[in-house]
Amino acid sequence: MKTPGIWISVLSLILLLFYCLNGCNGQRNLNDPVTAGFSIPDTACVNRPIYIENLSQGATTYYWKFCSGNALTNSNGIDLGNPSNTLSAPRSISLAQDGLNFFAFVANSGDSTITRVHWSNGLTDRYPAAVNLGNFGILGPHIFGIQVKNGNGIWFGFVTNGTSLVRLDFGSSLLNQTPLATTIATFPDSIRGLVIEKDGNDWIGFSTNYWPETTVTRFHWVNSLSANPTVENLGNIGGLTIPMQPALIRDNTGWYLFIANTTSLSQLYFGNSLLNPPTGINLGDLGYATDDRGLCLLMECNHPFGLIVNHNTVHNLLLQLHFNGGPGGTKAITPLGIIANLYLPCALSEAVITSDTIYTIAVNESTLTTLFFPPCTDAPIPPDTLFDPSPIVFTIPGTYTITLIVDLGLATEQRICKEIVIDTPKPFSLGNDTTICEGTGLLLTPGSGYKHYLWNTGDTGRAILVGKTGYYSVQVTNFHDCEMEDGIYVDVLQNQSLTVDTTICWGQKYLAGGKLQSTSGTYIDTLALPYGCHKIITTNMVVRPEVVVNITGDTCLVKGNIIVLSTHVDGASDYTWQDSSHDSVFRVTVPGDYWVNVTVNKCTVSDTIQIKKCQKFTSFSLPTAFTPNDDGINDVFGPTGNKIEDFHMMIYNRWGQMLYETRNPEQGWDGKYENKYCETGIYVYVVSYRDANNPDEVTTTKGNVTLVR
Repeated sequence: MKTPGIWISVLSLILLLFYCLNGCNGQRNLNDPVTAGFSIPDTACVNRPIYIENLSQGATTYYWKFCSGNALTNSNGIDLGNPSNTLSAPRSISLAQDGLNFFAFVANSGDSTITRVHWSNGLTDRYPAAVNLGNFGILGPHIFGIQVKNGNGIWFGFVTNGTSLVRLDFGSSLLNQTPLATTIATFPDSIRGLVIEKDGNDWIGFSTNYWPETTVTRFHWVNSLSANPTVENLGNIGGLTIPMQPALIRDNTGWYLFIANTTSLSQLYFGNSLLNPPTGINLGDLGYATDDRGLCLLMECNHPFGLIVNHNTVHNLLLQLHFNGGPGGTKAITPLGIIANLYLPCALSEAVITSDTIYTIAVNESTLTTLFFPPCTDAPIPPDTLFDPSPIVFTIPGTYTITLIVDLGLATEQRICKEIVIDTPKPFSLGNDTTICEGTGLLLTPGSGYKHYLWNTGDTGRAILVGKTGYYSVQVTNFHDCEMEDGIYVDVLQNQSLTVDTTICWGQKYLAGGKLQSTSGTYIDTLALPYGCHKIITTNMVVRPEVVVNITGDTCLVKGNIIVLSTHVDGASDYTWQDSSHDSVFRVTVPGDYWVNVTVNKCTVSDTIQIKKCQKFTSFSLPTAFTPNDDGINDVFGPTGNKIEDFHMMIYNRWGQMLYETRNPEQGWDGKYENKYCETGIYVYVVSYRDANNPDEVTTTKGNVTLVR
């Protein structure tokens, strides 16, 4: 199976080739520093575009990945067994990278020795080299914790040796098998776990102590690990019970020390300096920490992550520690299962990230297990290579990781990733549209778990009681400001008959008698409703007569003349022309489109006419009426005139349906549609043509023709 690193290498070569084909000299000054960075919101809502701002500088190529899940989603493992049979009751481990090599140093409590495990082909190698370095003539029967650090180019190992701290000086390379061992601190309590980190220019370490006192000890190296540290007993902070492995993590709020406490987890907070007096709290078992021994913390994508291994009660179990709101926020645990034959695990190494994969090594009762978390291979959004990627949209809620790799495959390659939580409010429904009887009420609520509620009634409470017919909707907003809405129509039935008198205009329809009606009459609907309710609706409907509006007047205007457009409808209460005038006639002085709205008995109809500029020498004309009765007189509607070219005529009824079309000026309309005579009435024609006297201009005219029988 190909590893993620192989795919990234192949992609690197492809992008580098693309870069060179487009000019290997690039646009960047090679002396400019390359920095990778981008900005995204911490949370967003499903189905909303997310805009990413690229803050990188000095880079030439950009590769964006969009993965589902967090950095510890895809759990994998390799059972290393007992490498070269060098382990004897291992209890602690420290993982370090020296050049291209990885080294794990294991403290063996069984024979008071240190085992060095060496990976020269990557941490997925199942058969790393291993050697037992012995006890250096100084380690006793109670070694437990171990840390390996590089200070000023020199590698040091630190081992808790019962009631003392021993330093191993490896020099410039961890390949050194004979480091100088020195006791650098002693104290009364028996030391268990050990963690060391650099804070500014100082190195700070913490040990967990158990018996005769349960305490935390702080070590302070001023600026060099080659010196002896000052030792300070901080006492029992954070409700320690049986403290095991400690781990440090830092975010923009400060430093945190977490301690695996067998049946609980303790948290110590130092603020912006590990030299500050800490405050502490016991977080309890968080539901799964029944015998937690090993603890590993890391910051990835600006987000804290944690791994815990359980030793006995829920033995062999790997747990993921979640932080909501940073290390100081709320915590939760998700079990990841038994990975690669974990068996009575008691410690985890530091986490390292290489080729987009997170690694940590677990110490079991007598074996080692490599735990690793590769990036996703089934991203919901394809990769992007633009400087600013297109706005992305996630359709499924969850946690997603966005990664940017700049200058992929180059010496200046950098990687940065960030997490984003895609959220949607908890689904809810107000129910299906429903009917209730008059005098009863219906309680509507979307349920709890939302920050804001806004009903279309103006109410902002979680629930409302409705008793009137209407549509009710509520918009809920969760704690990430994602919105969701649902509505319900409530029909309140009266226990009595209802008479409805309504009047509609000709051509309109009204729902009555169980269907849409368009003719005058009385319609009755009898409704059998739930809860024993009955409702009889009597609808008295009047359909007003059809109003016919026809603008009369010429369709061609000779320059300097005036055309009087006229429309007269009996009973009209208002005429409104396109210029908002209200006379029944309109005087046209320039060509254009003219229309009028005529209101009769609250029903409004319209007609439109187009006035064109009259062309000189045009002998084209159309009649205003014809009588298709086969008497040989005026049986066909068509043009009269000569020298007509590019003729096109279309005939429509009042509903816009085309009844006839011809491009032959000598072939008029015989008043038929589909070989049947049309009814007497007014029809609309649209005619276009070119006059031989005006060959460069197409004339289009629209008007009405009356079909008479």
